[in-house]
Amino acid sequence: MKPQLLLRTIILLILTYSHSFAQWNTHGPFGGPIWTMSTAGTNLFAGTNNGVFMSTDDGMNWMAANNGIQRKNVSSLSVNGSWIFAGTYGNGVFASTDNGSHWMSMNNGLTSMNLVAISSSGAKTFAATTDGVFFSSNNGTVWTSANMGIPATYTIYCFAQMTDTVFAGSYGSGLYQTTNNGGTWTSVSGIPAGSFIYTLAVSGNSIYAGTSFGTYKSSNRGRSWTIANTGFTSNAWANAFAIQGETVFAGTYSEGVFLSTDGGSTWTTKNNGIPDLPFPTGLPHNYPSVQTLAISGPHVVAGTVNGLYVSSDNGNNWSESNNGVLATDVIAVASNGSTVFAGTDRDGIYASMDKGGSWMRMNNGLTSFNILALTTKGNSAFVSALDQNVFRSDDNGSTWVAASTGLTSDAAFLKSDSTRVLAITTGAKYVPRGLFQTTNNGTSWTSVPVSFSDEMSALWSNTSSIFVGSTLGKMYSTTNNGTSWQDISSTLPVVKIKSILTVSTNYFAGTEGMGVFKSTDGGASWIAMNAGITNDTINDLLERNGILYAATPEGVSMSSDMAASWTAFNSGLSNLFVTNLTCDNVNLYAATDNSAFSTLLVATGIASVNEDNNFRFFPNPSAGIIHLTTTANQKVLLTINSAAGQLIYRYEGNTESDKTIDLSELDKGIYFMNLQTENGVVNKKIVIQ
Repeated sequence: MKPQLLLRTIILLILTYSHSFAQWNTHGPFGGPIWTMSTAGTNLFAGTNNGVFMSTDDGMNWMAANNGIQRKNVSSLSVNGSWIFAGTYGNGVFASTDNGSHWMSMNNGLTSMNLVAISSSGAKTFAATTDGVFFSSNNGTVWTSANMGIPATYTIYCFAQMTDTVFAGSYGSGLYQTTNNGGTWTSVSGIPAGSFIYTLAVSGNSIYAGTSFGTYKSSNRGRSWTIANTGFTSNAWANAFAIQGETVFAGTYSEGVFLSTDGGSTWTTKNNGIPDLPFPTGLPHNYPSVQTLAISGPHVVAGTVNGLYVSSDNGNNWSESNNGVLATDVIAVASNGSTVFAGTDRDGIYASMDKGGSWMRMNNGLTSFNILALTTKGNSAFVSALDQNVFRSDDNGSTWVAASTGLTSDAAFLKSDSTRVLAITTGAKYVPRGLFQTTNNGTSWTSVPVSFSDEMSALWSNTSSIFVGSTLGKMYSTTNNGTSWQDISSTLPVVKIKSILTVSTNYFAGTEGMGVFKSTDGGASWIAMNAGITNDTINDLLERNGILYAATPEGVSMSSDMAASWTAFNSGLSNLFVTNLTCDNVNLYAATDNSAFSTLLVATGIASVNEDNNFRFFPNPSAGIIHLTTTANQKVLLTINSAAGQLIYRYEGNTESDKTIDLSELDKGIYFMNLQTENGVVNKKIVIQ
């Protein structure tokens, strides 16, 4: 075999084995919005933006119950015997008869896939959609419209079933009831006709209604109603109830949880342990909106827009209880080498000091938890938060300080190089979008003038240049901080540019719907480079060790030849909707809309492991019996190939402190070893004589 061909074969083999070695995994951040809960025997189910999760220990720990419903937005749950119904917003109704292990689509007859509420009793099931109410007499096998008497312009928001009577709370038109399976609905008097009914709950002959005019109760099966608001603050209304005898819990929009021990006659707040989030608009409180409540065993569980909280002492104290719930929308990830940061849609910043093995909320100093963008520069981290501009942390997220002086609105994009941090702002009323930079770690920002009017949609910089992409497929660059700009779009199509990357003289543009384009001549010409790409929307581009990574709505693709070809890099990536990538010296991290994932970087180009400190490989030359000593219990992939590239030996797993490799039956000659560890890669030539 020619030497050049041999070398290419060995490199290809190393890449192949390194690729197979990589396995994505996730350990959070756990949590996310909880829209609905329901109990089935001793199991508790929670509906999220990522399907359904189940707890078998009364809400303390959770596991996915998502087969067939993953990444579906579950807005409502109802349990009826062995049947569990999940109403989703966008995908209709699903049902499970095996505790959520498998889900079946049950949409025959529905004209809208947007479910607002679902309720089941016996074989009879009601579904409220944006097209009105539907009824099924056979566990959702067939649905028929059941809207007679409900104005078509109003959506039903919640149900409660009391033997032969079903109550339906509307969004702006009060309360309705039916006694003939939805054949006809009649308006219920006693609650203001224009009420928004957010929740209904039944206990014996009593019904509770959470409305825009306060909490109402009927003790006679809905024939008459009285307001039950004593103790509620004036701007609170109930989103959810959980009832056990005369004990009633009510969850509200921004005032947390209230408790009544006298059947709703009087209420007291019970919020110790539920965070009162920063909210700059002046409301008295901003507890996470409580969307659902459940009593499970000795616990009361609150599902909020910021995750789950559990109390074992009748609501006197609450603790976060999200372990296992993967429904946190991670907007961006960034690393400063020692710490990985994850910015989320609702929960602020999480930080991991163990390379994604565990995550902690790190929001001290932030005055908004809706994260828009995230980057790092040196040891500092920068985060853009909705309506509060930019914050900086110099202590791995333990504290955040405002770093917005000079910015005119929120930063929609943040990028950094070794000398500066750049921001594209969102703009506001009378304030246009802008490009800004700081060279003093956010102490002050200065405007970078732009000479184009396109809406900016992507940003990249190195020490010599700034690159901006637009929604019209334009790429601009400046080498003098915006004094002058060069249009380097040339042959780029008119399509939104979502990501930019430069590697030496190679320029890359990731687009919305047309894949990756590459220029090797400073933008004078561009060529589509999409061989092997599984999705043509490129949310982010990253390069490390000569390997390119592309984040798409269908996973991560990688290229070892500067985008000439791409391969899927998704083993273990259970959520393929990837929005953002970052890396440190060991791991690659991916932001998705339900958690952050991590995997080992592909090995090509990683610095060799120090042989003196990390391993010994002896004797060499040898008669074929070789000893390998490494740090014990370290994950490795070891391959040995012949000079012709044939795989001779392969081991993948955890190391022993001293591993013996027997190659004594091999012919004398030269062989090649590739050892990939958590710290890097080692290539050795082996001589058997």
